Amino acid sequence: MKVNETKSIRNLVVVSHGNAGKTTLSEAILFKRKIIGRIGKVEDGNTVSDYQPEEKERKFSISLSIIPFEYNGVKVNYIDTPGYSDFVGEVLSGIRGGDNGLMLINAAGGIEIQTKKYWKFLENGHKPRAFFVNKLDLEGTDFLKIVEQVRQTFGMKVIPVTVPIYENGKLSSVFSLFDGKDQGLNDSETVEEFKKQLREIAAEGDDSLLEKYLEGGELSPEDIKVGLRNAFIRENFFPLFAGSALSLIGIDEFLNFIVDFMASPEDIVNIEGTNPKNNELEKRKISTDETFSAFVFKTLSDPYVGKLSFTKIYSGILKSNSQVYNSSKDALEKLSQLLFLTGSAQEAVDEVIAGDICVITKLTVTQTNDTLSDRDNSILYPVIKFPEPMLVKSMRPKTKNDEDRMSIGLARVIEEDPTLKVSKNLETKEQLISGIGEIHLSVVTEKLSQRYGVNIDLAVPKVPYRETITTKIKVEGKYKKQTGGHGQYGHCLLEVEPIERGKALNFESKIFGGSIPKQYIPAIEKGVKEAMGSGMLAGFSVADIGVAVVDGSYHPVDSSEMAFKIAGSMALKKALEQGNSILLEPIENITVLVDEQYMGDVIGDLNSKRGKVLGMKIENNKQIIEALVPLAEILNYANDLNSITQGTGEFTMEFSHYEQVPPKIADKIIQESQLKKGKEE
Repeated sequence: MKVNETKSIRNLVVVSHGNAGKTTLSEAILFKRKIIGRIGKVEDGNTVSDYQPEEKERKFSISLSIIPFEYNGVKVNYIDTPGYSDFVGEVLSGIRGGDNGLMLINAAGGIEIQTKKYWKFLENGHKPRAFFVNKLDLEGTDFLKIVEQVRQTFGMKVIPVTVPIYENGKLSSVFSLFDGKDQGLNDSETVEEFKKQLREIAAEGDDSLLEKYLEGGELSPEDIKVGLRNAFIRENFFPLFAGSALSLIGIDEFLNFIVDFMASPEDIVNIEGTNPKNNELEKRKISTDETFSAFVFKTLSDPYVGKLSFTKIYSGILKSNSQVYNSSKDALEKLSQLLFLTGSAQEAVDEVIAGDICVITKLTVTQTNDTLSDRDNSILYPVIKFPEPMLVKSMRPKTKNDEDRMSIGLARVIEEDPTLKVSKNLETKEQLISGIGEIHLSVVTEKLSQRYGVNIDLAVPKVPYRETITTKIKVEGKYKKQTGGHGQYGHCLLEVEPIERGKALNFESKIFGGSIPKQYIPAIEKGVKEAMGSGMLAGFSVADIGVAVVDGSYHPVDSSEMAFKIAGSMALKKALEQGNSILLEPIENITVLVDEQYMGDVIGDLNSKRGKVLGMKIENNKQIIEALVPLAEILNYANDLNSITQGTGEFTMEFSHYEQVPPKIADKIIQESQLKKGKEE
């Protein structure tokens, strides 16, 4: 697929709520272009774009894919994205790769949850955008009702450009409002009103046309085309198409619009970045005349080819078997092969020009969000801001072999998914994996198993409870052991008391007169710290105590560091037994963003979780709720919030402090811990 000019490229990202038909639309276009012989179905697992094993098994898109095709001398890069919110990272990557956006709407479902969210993403990315009302061949669908919903939600700049034509109650074709006389809706007044609105938008798209229109002159079809294209590119006009991808209705009209109206990379005046040498703002024109620069918006690990870097060329020309500079990593990369992908099908190319999208194979250090450029004229482009993962699970390898391979498999999966994070809780000794939702993490476990032979179990993570004392106490630790040779002798008296939360341990020596030589004091501290690793209530680590060595004794021959370490440990254990120990739990500071209609339910849910609401405010038409909530109550909060807000809510949380666990809950935790300990013994 050869492209000679940047102006002959259209990069189109297609987004929607799940099951609106994005993948089917790509199949319809490929069939129309005679690239495939029949339309595949997502349900049958035989579509071009949903080619990964996980997608075939689950019957929905998981990763973005690119479907390039040619139409009327123009190359179109159709970027198909997942609809489920768990894979929002793929949508954000796709939007970065596209210059135009298409919102697909299921005629049977109307404006669904993710539709609004993805519209906002496109709007924030300043992408010219259109609508395609799909599945109008389904019984009971109402085109004008959908149009009304869309315009109420997204504004009156949304104007239909095609309308459905029905014969004997069935969708037969669509009629373009750019052409001729209406023969479809049996509502000529409505159609004429849409045509009038198109003329007005076209006139506003060009100063000379506006003057002509206001003076009462008729706009020619060519005038309207020029004006509407200007308005579309400036985001002052959002065309709406009617059709059915599965029935191949409305496809040709949409393809014509892509070629005639949508923005080419040249229509984007400049791309802004920063100069990595002085951090100053720098602009690049999307042109082959500029020096080379590009941005990696997606990474994929192919089991046969290796790492694939989906790359958008912003300026210059990229040639295979050349060397480029990674501005983000300050490293040189040797290029081997450049590919155009159509789903999983690969086409090797020698060069890729500004504005086009390609895949680079086997880059060494380059990752998603990296900028590639000419070393002598380097630039850094803004990175994609991926959402923080909200659902945390502990993961355990099923076998020793899985444990040995797990780190390699996880590294590969994380490399291609920036919304995934792996960490280790040093207190609970658990490895944690964080994702957007349950489906997301479930898909990750499948990838680990199928691609890398790593089998893991996911579970709710343990809560890192802590124990502390509530009264000041004086205790003695004495270790005395006589053997055939030298014995062991260590003796210390400790004062142990509760201190301020978050201070962990305050250790000091108050020895005067040499009752314990100075060289043994560090050994006592070491013994105290080791004993703090397991409390007396439920075996959790001990915190927030002050320990002072106030007295003791030693033996000139038998005393040793080991003996005093054991003595220190014995003394602290006595303090924990006698000092009225209590259980502490981590409290999280949580910030929840929701639509106003869900605010009451969210606050009620937080209160039921022993939460304390600190305040509320409005920002960007969202209600922001701040609260303190025990971690134990919100381990599955991502699922709870999704259920309450129908997937529209978002939240972040960070550790705040530790507080005493209420007695009834503490008793239950202690009983469960003792029961588990008994089973293990």
